[in-house]
Amino acid sequence: MSADASLRANVRLLGDVLGRVLVEQEGPELLADEEHVRALARAAREGGSRDELRDAVAALGLDRAAVVLRAFALFFQLANIAEQHHRIRRRREYEHERRIPNESLADAFVRLEGVGDDALREAAAGVSVELVLTAHPTEATRRTVLEAHRRIAALLAALDDAALPGSERERVEEALAEEITILWQTDEVRSRRPRVVDEIRQGLWFVEQSLWDAVPRLARSFADRLPDAELPLRFGTWIGGDLDGNPNAGPETVEDALERARQLALELYRRELRALGAAWGMSTTVLGDVPELGGEDEPFRARLVEIWGRLADDAYADGAALLDDLDVLDAALRSHRGERMADGGLADVRRRVLVFGLHLAKLDVRVHSSAVREPDERLRRTLAAAARARRRHGARALDRLIVSMTHTADDVLAAEALAAEAGAELQGVPLLETIDDLRGAPALVSELLERSPRKALEVMVGYSDSGKDGGPLTAQWEIYRAQEELVRIARARGVRLTIFHGRGGSAGRGGGPTHAAILAQPPGAVDGRLKLTEQGETIAFKYGLPGLAERNLEAALAATLLTRFPAAAGLEPPNAGDTMDELSAAAFAAYRRLVWDDPGFPRFFRSFTPVDELALLEIGSRPVSRPEAAATGELAALRAIPWVFAWTQNRCLLPAWYGCGTAFHAYGLEGERLTRLRRLYREWPFFRAFLENLEMTLAKSSFEIAEAYVSLVPAAAEPGRFWASLAAEHRRTVEAVLSIVEADELLDRHPVVQRSIRLRNPYVDPMNAIQVELLRAWRGGDEAARRPLLRSIAGIAAALRNTG
Repeated sequence: MSADASLRANVRLLGDVLGRVLVEQEGPELLADEEHVRALARAAREGGSRDELRDAVAALGLDRAAVVLRAFALFFQLANIAEQHHRIRRRREYEHERRIPNESLADAFVRLEGVGDDALREAAAGVSVELVLTAHPTEATRRTVLEAHRRIAALLAALDDAALPGSERERVEEALAEEITILWQTDEVRSRRPRVVDEIRQGLWFVEQSLWDAVPRLARSFADRLPDAELPLRFGTWIGGDLDGNPNAGPETVEDALERARQLALELYRRELRALGAAWGMSTTVLGDVPELGGEDEPFRARLVEIWGRLADDAYADGAALLDDLDVLDAALRSHRGERMADGGLADVRRRVLVFGLHLAKLDVRVHSSAVREPDERLRRTLAAAARARRRHGARALDRLIVSMTHTADDVLAAEALAAEAGAELQGVPLLETIDDLRGAPALVSELLERSPRKALEVMVGYSDSGKDGGPLTAQWEIYRAQEELVRIARARGVRLTIFHGRGGSAGRGGGPTHAAILAQPPGAVDGRLKLTEQGETIAFKYGLPGLAERNLEAALAATLLTRFPAAAGLEPPNAGDTMDELSAAAFAAYRRLVWDDPGFPRFFRSFTPVDELALLEIGSRPVSRPEAAATGELAALRAIPWVFAWTQNRCLLPAWYGCGTAFHAYGLEGERLTRLRRLYREWPFFRAFLENLEMTLAKSSFEIAEAYVSLVPAAAEPGRFWASLAAEHRRTVEAVLSIVEADELLDRHPVVQRSIRLRNPYVDPMNAIQVELLRAWRGGDEAARRPLLRSIAGIAAALRNTG
């Protein structure tokens, strides 16, 4: 049986059950319409006429097209669940077959076999992984829907049992039909924009439902290989503390975020202790006296009840105080033949306390540099709230003040001074988000350290706005070069440097596989200290199920450990700076010429993509544009997130590839120059990660589909001229990538992924065809097209598993 046969079986089953539900709910005509449109889409992909698909969609009428669109969108929800579950299943199969999975801790330790045990233990002690959950407006999936997805995944897991009786299998399939019916009758589009408090709840939901269970399992795996090492994992969050462009965040949300997290932590710990107490009946009549715990007959249970009571009274100052009590219990167990209990359930509680404390995730406060230069009352009140929060929850719960669009050292120092004035000792973190600011990073950091010496420094590099500013290739290269310089400065000054990576979900915002991205950084830039953002739909896709969460956390930890030994792990870069400088200069010029220098481009962009319509979709508490940047023009004010989201919707995905084709062709794709590019692809993790993300994006893009959106562009916006430029650059980029990776078709070396995209296309193509008609109707003044249009946006996002 092929590796993905069980996945195909799950998708087929879910598709069959969906078809049954559609007939029950809407009648057989809907299923017939859906099958007809899908057949035309498949025929078009095989060389048939795309006009037939367009005409069939137009003939449906808006109302019917909207229902057909929902059917396709729900299919993609189900297909995504099946793929997520399959990843967990494949990992179990690997373990059963005693194979070492890629991106695992086991794989990392194999790669480090030449490193001595002492060096490995010492390196592990210096490892730190912090994943920061952010509430960017890219998560188009409601929590109600996410909870249904979890239940469906659990039912698929039940079907994996080969010994499941036929009657029980029928019951599970009926339960699947029930869940799919619930999803069909649930509006996937929110009726109101979520408030910050809703986003806080959403973030905590992932902690409770997934991360809480994943952490102790990962800790046990880590301890199996390094018995005395603590799991070097922490979580952070911006949810509630991100004031950048969000007028809804402020002092109330800062305090609310930490208070809600604390109350959830107390509840979760009480639940764990209650379960232990129900199981622990160890008695002094068997063990003898346990004087360190008092004279009770069942002293261990009594001490659990005591700790439970302190949690109920919120009597612990922070996680460290709770851990002290648990450590006493641990020592008592070990002194009285209770090692198994100490290493079992109690160890899991202690591991959670080490990772989550009582705050669950450290809250960062973020402000725009313009707000720091001219502070208003909201910022001052927020910093005062941060000071109160630190007194309430401890310094570990809130200690950073991130300054977006940092241009000078004064921006950071002024931010720290404002915090100190409010009574909060916060470390300012410069966030470098433009090409010029990345190039100026060495001077900025040198000045900062001269004027305010410190032993530790955190610098954040922004992939989103730098990509929007300079294009994908230049942004990635300038971030790489900035990190090299920052490492040099930090080493020269004896400063412990942490680089905070502000990555998004899509390749246009620095997204891509986390393991490869970590290994792609220059030596010394990570060096065992990783901090990065997990944003929007990426959180649900990577951490929505406990099994997936464990695997993704393990991949980040494994790669971070490898960065402690770049030579042993094969991460040393070649001497390729001149090559990359040449490529970057050509890519930058091509990208800027189109996006920023052509005065007609903003109008074309607004017509060719649904960027304006994204503001109608209630998927985030923040506006799509930064109010403080409005004076700089509509494209400059537009956030990088909707910029990428809009290009994803029409299947163009321009932010992830534009300029690359020009750069590679200008550099040369023959002779010694082509040989050099191919060698860099084989040997350099940075270049390989960039090329493979580029290849994946090109494979997901579809210019056959994007061309339909040209019909929405008025003649005054020059659709022909701009479309010709986009199509030509897309062709150049595909040709260049295929030449460098030595393949005939995109993703030839990844047949499972290639097949997945091909199988998805006949389902997603009709959604785009329907969206074009809905956009035409909406822009023509048809109010009835509004809600179906929003569903098309959410549906295409689910289909491509990517928004911004």
